[in-house]
Amino acid sequence: MSRLIPAPVVAALAISLGERYSHAQIDDFMQVAGLIWENKGVGNKNQKGRAWLDIANRTKPDPMGTVGNIIHEYMEEKLEDEDLIDPYSGSRERLRKALAGYGFEYFHGGQIVALGSTPISKTLQEIISTRDLVALQTEFNRIYANLESDPPAAVTASCALLESLFKSYIEQNDRLTMPGEQSIKPLWKVIKKDLKLDPAIVDDDDLKTILTGLASIVEGTGSLRTHKGSAHGRGKTQYKLKPRHARLAAHAAFTLASFLLEAWNERK
Repeated sequence: MSRLIPAPVVAALAISLGERYSHAQIDDFMQVAGLIWENKGVGNKNQKGRAWLDIANRTKPDPMGTVGNIIHEYMEEKLEDEDLIDPYSGSRERLRKALAGYGFEYFHGGQIVALGSTPISKTLQEIISTRDLVALQTEFNRIYANLESDPPAAVTASCALLESLFKSYIEQNDRLTMPGEQSIKPLWKVIKKDLKLDPAIVDDDDLKTILTGLASIVEGTGSLRTHKGSAHGRGKTQYKLKPRHARLAAHAAFTLASFLLEAWNERK
């Protein structure tokens, strides 16, 4: 699904980049984002920014996703002296409002996502950043980068996020042994036993039902990745994954990951 960059967002972004960066820096940001343009000498910085973004709208499968790559450094730039007033805070706010006007928001890591993304995904992002879980951050970014443009890749990243979390937990606990097959189900078996998440050993019927649901997330995410994701070849009969299916898999993975990280913190 192509998300074109609306004209007001083009205008706000061109102004913001022109205020902060030189001609050469603007060109660098655009090229790093995967845009190609031979004639970079057009007009002033505002006109140059608009021209680059027009190229994104005409050539990229998900132009709004490209915007996230372009503004990543700009949106997350920190002043060396935190007591100083950020001269570009107003410009960043103008850009955020332009995005919000079309149902988008900037998300940490260079992602442009639907406005009002689930609180659970935002909480998970905060935990990942705080604990410096690099592998999880990579998969988290891949999920949001592909939700609209490549749902199978987003499903694959959702499964990989859980696998990365399970591996990190096992590696950081000396009493645990990494299973020979490091796919989602064998990894989950180790996690489930160590954190006592097996429904069979829980007396409370309500908790037993919820824990069964967590096991279903692992089973379903792994199976969906195998049968419909981008990690494996596909047979002749295919069910076409849409963004809503990828979001379902992602949000389920986020819920399980957030719960495990909380349980891990309590255990520590």
